[in-house]
Amino acid sequence: MNKLRVLGLIVKRSGVGKGLLIFLAVYMVCAAIVQISEPNINNYGDALWFLWAVSLTVGLGDYTAVTPLGRSAVVLCSLFAVVIVGIVTAVVVDYFNEVRQHQLDESVVVFLDKLERLPSLSKEELETIAKKVKKLRR
Repeated sequence: MNKLRVLGLIVKRSGVGKGLLIFLAVYMVCAAIVQISEPNINNYGDALWFLWAVSLTVGLGDYTAVTPLGRSAVVLCSLFAVVIVGIVTAVVVDYFNEVRQHQLDESVVVFLDKLERLPSLSKEELETIAKKVKKLRR
């Protein structure tokens, strides 16, 4: 559950929540269009399943779009899914890069603080600093 909370915070902080809601609306409308226009898709659940398979480029072959309207809805949904997946991936990567950079900045500040107090540090603290410097040189 904690990971879902973090993902929610990432979405909220990045401002892509509206884009996700628009994607969901487009997805639902496209599913309705596919259900209405495709003769081999008999219910809304099958239409959702079909769009899910197409959006993920899995293309399981359970169903295929045969009408121009159905194919247009599938293309629209697929393109939108590619864009949304790209945006969400970029947001998550950016978030974790920021967290990592913050950790590095924080550790550098602590390290510099210890260097400023070098004469008053204990032998153990000096050894710890020496190990960190050796790691940084690698």
